[in-house]
Formats: sequence, C-alpha cells, structure tokens
Amino acid sequence: MAALIRALPLLLLAGSAGAQELLDRVVAVVDDDIVTARELEQRARIIEQQLQQARTAPPPRAELRAQVLDYMVAARLQLREAERRGLELPAAEVDRHLAELAARNQLSPTAFRREVERGGIRYRSFRAYIREQLLTQRLQQFESRRLVQVTEADIDHFLRLHEGRLHQDIRYRLRHILVAVPRQSGPQGVAQARRRAEALRARALAGEPFAGLAVAESDGRNALAGGDLGWRTAADLPAVAAGEVPGLAAGGTTAVLRSPSGFHLFHLEAREGGGAQVTVRQVRARHILLRPNALIDDDEARARLGVLRERVGTGEAFAELARSHSDDTASAVNGGDLGWRSPGELDPAFEEQLDRLAPGAVSAPFRTRFGWHLAQVAERREIDGTAQTLRQRALNHLAQGRAGEALELWLRRLRENAYIRILLDGADA
Repeated sequence: MAALIRALPLLLLAGSAGAQELLDRVVAVVDDDIVTARELEQRARIIEQQLQQARTAPPPRAELRAQVLDYMVAARLQLREAERRGLELPAAEVDRHLAELAARNQLSPTAFRREVERGGIRYRSFRAYIREQLLTQRLQQFESRRLVQVTEADIDHFLRLHEGRLHQDIRYRLRHILVAVPRQSGPQGVAQARRRAEALRARALAGEPFAGLAVAESDGRNALAGGDLGWRTAADLPAVAAGEVPGLAAGGTTAVLRSPSGFHLFHLEAREGGGAQVTVRQVRARHILLRPNALIDDDEARARLGVLRERVGTGEAFAELARSHSDDTASAVNGGDLGWRSPGELDPAFEEQLDRLAPGAVSAPFRTRFGWHLAQVAERREIDGTAQTLRQRALNHLAQGRAGEALELWLRRLRENAYIRILLDGADA
C-alpha cells in the first residue's frame, strides 16, 4: 500500500456538489496516507479563526499553511500510533466536547454549527479536528506515563531542595518557542539552530508579538496556539526554564535555553498568586468496570451496565453488584470502593463523570480507556491538603519537566521512522 501511495500522481479527482468535479492536489505523503490541499485549506481556516479569537495576528498565509501542514503530518503519525496502541475515542465523547464548546460560546449545538460553517469551514472537518486533538492528547498522556517515571525518592529529594518555592503558590502565564535540533545534526546544524533561536529572541525583544512568532516559527507542539503553555505554578514550570522564569518581569523573554530537543525561548505574559495553605476537595467513589473483549463488545458492556444501574434504582446495593460483576478485581472485593481520592488521581474521563454526581447518585454507563464504568459517589469532604499538595506539586514538576522533553523526542522519532514527503506548492520541501 505504501508503494502505491508513493506512486500517486499529485492531483486527485474528487467529487463535489452537483455534477461538478474538482481536482484536489496532494500536499504531503505520510507513509501510506496523504494530506490534500482541500484538507489543508480547511484546517488553516480553523486555525485562523482560533488565532483571531485569541487576538493573535496570524502570520502570512504561506507561513501559516506550512506550519499547519507540519501539524497535520505530526497528527497523522500520532493517530496511527494511537490506533496501533488500541486507544479509542467514542463518537459520543467527541459529541459531548462539541456540545461543551457550544455552551461555552452561549450557543445551541445547531447555532454553533452554523457559526462554524459561516467561516467557510465544513462542520465535518471541524469535528475531525476536535477528534484529532482529543485523541492525540490522550495518546500523549499515555506516552508520558510510559516514558516518565518519578519515584518517591525523587519527590523527597526535590522537596528537600525546593519546598520553600513550592509554598509560594505563584502562577506564571507562559508562551514557548522551540527551535528543534534533529538528532543527526552535526555542529554546523546545532550552530544554525542556535542562530535562528537568537534571531527570534531579538525579534521578540524588539517588540514583535511573541505569540505571532510562535505560530509562524516554533517547532513545538503548541506552535499553532501561539506557543501558549497556560498558567503554571513554580512546581509546574518546564525543567529547562525553572531557573529562569521566576526572575522574569511580566512581558520578559528568557535567554535562549538548550535541551536535548533543541533551543527554547519562554515568554512570561503575567504572574499572580501567593499564599501557602491548601484545601483539597476529595471524593470517595465506587465503580463497576466491564472490559470489552472477544465475548462482550462495547454495546453489550454498556447494555449490561444499564441493567445494573436499574437494579441499583430498585434498591439493590451498589457494593454487592460490584463484588459480583466488576472486572476491576482490586476494587471489587471492597464493593467497588476506590477510597478517598484527590483531584488528578483518577483517569480524567472518570473524574469528569464523578464531578457531575451528588453523593449517593449513580452515573449512566460511560467509557474510559480502561473500559465501561458505572460509578457512584459515596461522599465528599474537604481536608487540609497542604503537605499532600506539596508532594503532588513536586510530582507534577518532575513529571512535566521530564515529559515535555520526552514527548518532543518521541515525536521526533515518529517522524524519523516514517516516510514523509512534503509537496506544498507542488515542490518537494
């Protein structure tokens, strides 16, 4: 199949509305997959709208298309890796996310769809983009857990050195630019990448908007979001920048920083916070897990949990049903009890469902990467979680610092092990 794709002509015949036919040009080949000019145009329009909503001026059209195509190539590789690893994203989860986007914009789903299409974007293309984002995020979380190990000894050592800094609870709003250095680069390639990073820093210091520079020039995963890393506590700063960012004034940009993935620039947009004591809202929940297998598919698992939910509604004890039916043997012996859990300790999709439940309530059947669940919130409480939070912050700092670098290197390996041919504007690049 790969050989067939590589031999394809650069123009594909595609059906269109009515009897008309349009020629759609191939702009990239990624192993046995392709990216067409039509797909690239739709994706570029989506990104342009997002940049406008974020009040970030898009770069010149040619630069934006090149960056968007680079993003699409990386996404194709990641979607294939997700498929290889058996990661799935149910259509219902994509629909729920789209509904939440509509609600966030104070629109009904129908009005939201019309708003998307009014900008010249096919809703099908927009939905595919959202699915792609959600699934690649899930894959990157999976890879982070696989690639990064943080031990209790690591946390203890970090706390001995930095506990005072963790108590400060200051938050930093960051943007990031990466100038990647391929693994095979020699001294000349490394020097060229450094010069490029220094030139970008000079442009930022001269007043050019950092977000716009990131969109047009960054090789990082957040490039098309203007390099936005969001709000980070001191514990959550990227390891390469942890010693630099606290000393920046708002609006400042770090010196060029080196890591195995390349050269970095970080821009501090704002800082806020202060204070030490932390209150943690914990939840104690029970669940019943059914894992789809050769005998039980997704529909059957969901239906069985629906029947169990009805039985709870007629008065049967959730704990007894968990003991009899749950595939999670570790919790089933305790009636499905997961114990007291703080935010971030459970799968994000599972926590999202618990957040919607009042004590005693039982969820509808829902899917996570582990299988199908029925969940019940037993009770909630608030505790003084300062010590626990400090350990969690230390864990987050160590894990995020290592994960960011590990993911960049992992994405680079995906590219290096794939056949990629860029044909933007009809020429190899």
